[in-house]
Amino acid sequence: MLSNTVFRQIGWLALLLFCGLTVGYAQEQADEKPAALPEPLTLEKALELADEPHPELQIAEARISAAEAELQGARAGDDTAIYVDGALAYVEPPDYALNQDHDDHRLTLNLDKTLYDFGRTRSASEAAARQLDSSKLLRINTRQQRRLEIMQRFFDVVLADLQYYRYNEEMAVEFVELDKMRDRYELKQISDLALLEQEAVYQRARHRRSQSQNRQRETRARLAQALNRPGQLPRNVVPPDLPAIEQELPEVESLQTLALKENPVVQSLRERVEADRARVAEARAGDNPSVQGTLQAGAYSRERNSYDDFRAELQLTVPLYDGSRTDAGVAREKARLFETQSRLSLAERDVRQQVLELWLQLDSLKAKREQRETEKRYRELYLDRSRALYELEVEADLGDSMVLYTEAERNAAETDYETALAWARLNALLGRLDLDEAFVPPKNLLQKDETDAQSE
Repeated sequence: MLSNTVFRQIGWLALLLFCGLTVGYAQEQADEKPAALPEPLTLEKALELADEPHPELQIAEARISAAEAELQGARAGDDTAIYVDGALAYVEPPDYALNQDHDDHRLTLNLDKTLYDFGRTRSASEAAARQLDSSKLLRINTRQQRRLEIMQRFFDVVLADLQYYRYNEEMAVEFVELDKMRDRYELKQISDLALLEQEAVYQRARHRRSQSQNRQRETRARLAQALNRPGQLPRNVVPPDLPAIEQELPEVESLQTLALKENPVVQSLRERVEADRARVAEARAGDNPSVQGTLQAGAYSRERNSYDDFRAELQLTVPLYDGSRTDAGVAREKARLFETQSRLSLAERDVRQQVLELWLQLDSLKAKREQRETEKRYRELYLDRSRALYELEVEADLGDSMVLYTEAERNAAETDYETALAWARLNALLGRLDLDEAFVPPKNLLQKDETDAQSE
């Protein structure tokens, strides 16, 4: 009775200790929050946060962990198994038995190992290894997509700010004009209709300013989500100083060839195809013979002819009939292989098309950038002219000139960001999107590949 009470107390103490540790760990996990965003936030700082914990990256890491576990399990298929087998038994021996003891206890130490299974374990290990490589390649693609999303969200914030500045200036100009017309209206110089017309113009400008202000908050919220910091809206976002993005385009065919070779999604599917081929071989080996070795040492409380102190055994298993289970397994794995091969073909077509579309976009953006830069220079000169006339107290449209220059500045920045993102997406399709190579034109990468090929 005393021992039961002691054991019960020990059990309660252990349970309380476990609960305390669990609650403490949970509280510690809850207290861990991402660090605050840098202020001001630059594109370089934002991209440095791309590899921080994020649900998409965690999903990719979980898939890798599952693939590693599968590989470990496949390689353990023919590992040595060591275990103890024990039993406590009470028997009633027959009257003619020489040993009338009732105890028939036994304890054995066993060692089992599959010595050869004619390719089953080897095929399973190869399939798991290929699946692991496929998961790692998909993680690369996830990291690339994270960087692209952060770039896109960062550029959206900068453009939203520029859009707000443009509509804020427009509203200010229209308000000044409305104020002047109110003074003239009080002097009976204009009609009700003219005043209401200007009031409508001002209210439209005010509404556009309000929309652009909301757009600022929306884009900042999306950027915070992309950086895995929901609710931490960055206040100051520095417009990025982009490298030289006006570069000569390589031939589209060479880019497509390189993308089909280096794209992580395509490479991942190729690894999956090889994994499925190995699974077909594993299924075919389902009815192959197997050879197992067994060592056993035992201790017994009762002597029997079937009890051995030590036993070494070599066992050969040859399946004769399995009711078509092997054929069904092979058919299932072949169907999976055919599906993966089809997915690979679709992915290759998609990559080729994406490279072509980005190539055409970059080619079109050349002319667009020249047009936007020319318009920006024109608006800048026109603004200087309007400012000079205003200082000379000559009638000038200074307010409108400022609005149009801000709009031209925003349009030029938008085109630069479109070009930078197109280069970045093209590099991602080529399997390369490091922080230092985000906007590197693929021409340099192609030259690097040709140099490597020649050295080999």
